[in-house]
Amino acid sequence: MSEEAVSTVAAVVESWNVPDGAVVAARIRDNILVAIERGYDDPQLVADLAVGPLVMALGQLEVELAEARRRIEDLERRV
Repeated sequence: MSEEAVSTVAAVVESWNVPDGAVVAARIRDNILVAIERGYDDPQLVADLAVGPLVMALGQLEVELAEARRRIEDLERRV
């Protein structure tokens, strides 16, 4: 891939607006940028590198949300 294309792929990833405090999302973006710097710059590969960690983060979020709902229900029963 040309240096210009690598720069474009990196620019796209860098443009992902990750909110302050979104540690996992920032780590995913930063790790993808490192991969691009090391030559893993194919756009399809970049997408593949993003999907796995996003699925894991989503799974963790689902588990934590379900636990929070259980705790809320427990607190509501107590009041």
